[in-house]
Amino acid sequence: MALILWIIAAFVFAFGAFYFPVRWAQRRLPPIALPPGESMPVTALQRLAWRTLIAVLLLTLAAAAVVVYSGVEAWWEKDAVRLTATGLLMAALIVFALYMSRVWRWMARDGGALDERDRAILVAAPAGQGPAMLVTLAAWMIGLVETHQSTHMIHSAFLYLIFWSCVMVSVLAQLAGVLVGYRRS
Repeated sequence: MALILWIIAAFVFAFGAFYFPVRWAQRRLPPIALPPGESMPVTALQRLAWRTLIAVLLLTLAAAAVVVYSGVEAWWEKDAVRLTATGLLMAALIVFALYMSRVWRWMARDGGALDERDRAILVAAPAGQGPAMLVTLAAWMIGLVETHQSTHMIHSAFLYLIFWSCVMVSVLAQLAGVLVGYRRS
């Protein structure tokens, strides 16, 4: 049970860690002057990022629920359970790949769905991926050492979980970075 709390703490700290670099990168964006009482309309990139974030988050949470429900050791030994969780994570990566392909197509077209602000936000969005992954790794290492300190033996299944958690935190941090980029201070 303590390991599950560390996993949750890793995700919370990872998203907290990505927020500050993204906000710092966002401050370098050009200012937008709007009349009083007016707000920016939602862009196509924002809508796409929201939909992708929700889909990837739900698939990632479903995969995490499969692992938590079955237990790490049982999850590792039962192929059907492991392939279910991996399939959910691969589906999340396919959703993200579709998002990226659409963004790349938009960027390739001049005068398309993306303007200068969207392009600047896309450049600043990955700023939080590195810190989010480092915090995730730190939480995993602290959690695993504290949980398995008496035996000094960590099951190899945790390496697989560490890999997938870092990949999914990176994907979620980039999507969240796009959405945070649209918030103006």
